[in-house]
Amino acid sequence: MKITVVGSGYVGLTTGACLAEKGNLVICADNNLEKINQLKKGIIPFYETSLEKIVKKNLKKNLIFTSDIKKAVQNSDVVFCCVWTPPGKDFKPDVTAVFDVARDFGRNINSDKTFVIKSTVPVGTNENCIEIIRSEIKKRKVKFNFNIVSNPEFLRQGSAVKDTMNPDRIVAGIENKNAVSIINKLYKPFKSTILFTDLKTAELIKYAANAFLAAKISFINEVSNFSALKNCNIKDIEKALKLDKRIGPDYLDSGAGYGGGCLRKDIKGLIKQGEENDFNFSILKAVEDINEKQKLAPYFKLKMKIGSLRGKTIAVLGVSFKPGTDSAKEAASIKIVEKLLNDKAKVNIYDPAASANFMEIFKNRKNIKCFNSALAAVKDADAVLILSKWPEFKKLRIKI
Repeated sequence: MKITVVGSGYVGLTTGACLAEKGNLVICADNNLEKINQLKKGIIPFYETSLEKIVKKNLKKNLIFTSDIKKAVQNSDVVFCCVWTPPGKDFKPDVTAVFDVARDFGRNINSDKTFVIKSTVPVGTNENCIEIIRSEIKKRKVKFNFNIVSNPEFLRQGSAVKDTMNPDRIVAGIENKNAVSIINKLYKPFKSTILFTDLKTAELIKYAANAFLAAKISFINEVSNFSALKNCNIKDIEKALKLDKRIGPDYLDSGAGYGGGCLRKDIKGLIKQGEENDFNFSILKAVEDINEKQKLAPYFKLKMKIGSLRGKTIAVLGVSFKPGTDSAKEAASIKIVEKLLNDKAKVNIYDPAASANFMEIFKNRKNIKCFNSALAAVKDADAVLILSKWPEFKKLRIKI
């Protein structure tokens, strides 16, 4: 199929590359010229396992990068909207970029096409896009039919390619049945269950999924804190819960809480949508409150162990919000390192992928250094904090 993916960020680039890998002709369009020029050379702007390999394999064959949105729309049958929807005022999702893509689609449509929204958007956004597209087509005084599909992504940073190529399920919210055959054809190579529903339901499914995962994380962290209080073994508790088929094994590892660009944004966004409809998401508010407190739990445990941190050297291993990514967005490490520096401690940083992005946050601060290996970072340190569970840390042997 001829496909255009608008937005070459995390979701867009992964989606475009994987669709190309399945044999489609894919155009990835983005208005960031610098990013497009780098992608044309096969240079990926972020760290993601296997993605660079797939991009380079399909580059100039069935994967094209461009900043010309008009030609991209006109030369495709299906247009994916994969732009970022950042939190706006009071964490209300900002869908400005999504509406802009819808306008570009309506202004440039030159035959019957399908418009697919993968961006995470509030309930009702797809319906708003229908009106925007219709308005643009009407202004041009042309007659073209289009389908609109709400097709939320469920990617995890660090395993995005794997999640795209082997999805647990594919959700497709549709306005009319004409889109069913197109979606079936598009996703047939992925061999996954496709759940067809209405537009609003599909939009809410994405928020519900992320909210539930976040709830599992906050839950196990609450149990972990009480477990420590009563001298119980949290690892055995986690194992027992994971063996329960009703609960499942994922997102039940206690730690410093969730971070990244999705979970907190989506939970806050869903809470805000509730408030706008006089609905109180009391559970989600508790989940968010627990998580924000949990981010500083390692810091307070450290203070209890060694007392004053003034002049002490603290090695911080793993500053990404999770292993497998170079992103430190909303990571517990940011708050913890801020506390350590305020306490006049010296901080040694090491992360397999996120060190550069993390150090950019603290580029104007003193007493913080970045190291090229975990062993170098922990040498002569008074204490070590492991904040992201990168596999290499399990093999680390430190002489005391």
